[in-house]
Amino acid sequence: MRERSEADGINTAEAPLISVVIPTINRGEAILPTVDSVLNADYPSLDLTIVDQSRNDATELALKPYASRIRYIRSAIRGAAAGRNTGARSAKGTVLAFTDDDCTVPSRWLREIVAVFRADDRIGMLFGNVLAAPHSRKRGFIQAYVRDDAFIARGIRDKHRVEGIGGCMAVRTRVWNELGGFDAQLGAGARFRSAEETDLAVRALLAGHWVCENPRVSVVHHGFRSWEQRPKIVQDYLYGLGAMTAKHLRRHRWWMLKLAGHLAWRWAFGEPVVDLGGRPSRRLRLRAFTEGLAAGMSNPVDFDSGLFIAEPRPDKF
Repeated sequence: MRERSEADGINTAEAPLISVVIPTINRGEAILPTVDSVLNADYPSLDLTIVDQSRNDATELALKPYASRIRYIRSAIRGAAAGRNTGARSAKGTVLAFTDDDCTVPSRWLREIVAVFRADDRIGMLFGNVLAAPHSRKRGFIQAYVRDDAFIARGIRDKHRVEGIGGCMAVRTRVWNELGGFDAQLGAGARFRSAEETDLAVRALLAGHWVCENPRVSVVHHGFRSWEQRPKIVQDYLYGLGAMTAKHLRRHRWWMLKLAGHLAWRWAFGEPVVDLGGRPSRRLRLRAFTEGLAAGMSNPVDFDSGLFIAEPRPDKF
């Protein structure tokens, strides 16, 4: 008799291979809880790729005992999006699942991901909740993203209702290949600092794929930040969104003006979708978005792929 979970309807004997990709930099032994949580997931068919962009050997040495259970790639190219692309290119699974090196995943994380994609073949990309680990609010905050109900964006007109962050996301491998992966000029550690996951969702919707958010899929984020660090994090986040908006405007995607309008309304009257420990300065958010927009407008774009073309000079920030 084939083993089947009543909750998710996944046939364990025929579970699709899921490839988990985690980029990391200078984490050393601190990455081990993340690795353990993935390897201990209640899912029978997974592979795990760690892309190490560290400037020292601490992470590589910490992962030595896991050599037979993970794929380890050392990369001199910096940036979370570039790391995700490197890992995805070596993956064998039909689904690519991504989390960060300071997150832990619950036992059913991969089963919930598979259940979402099995619900409808038109779903190409998935975001889940990123929950903040217990911490002292007096000392600082942990970035989080939480929504209470599931939603499926079926076209670009729905994009403003789907946000998500890279700590908990998945994409069908065929969709990732079709889109050419993440834009390596976006995201942490790259020129434009953030928004690589938002950009991939935009391009997926433009290509006719649906993007789903489902709170049943979640991870726990342990990346504590002090209040003194928050202005830089907010600045980077909005700078990347500005650059991403500029890129699509340059491709004559005028609907981005409507999306930018939704963002502006949120800056003026609402809370940020990503929990940054409270409502950051509106002036800071607007200035960072405007600066990112200007930088993105001045950077060349490949109109066919929808990706930024790397400039020879790095941004100074």
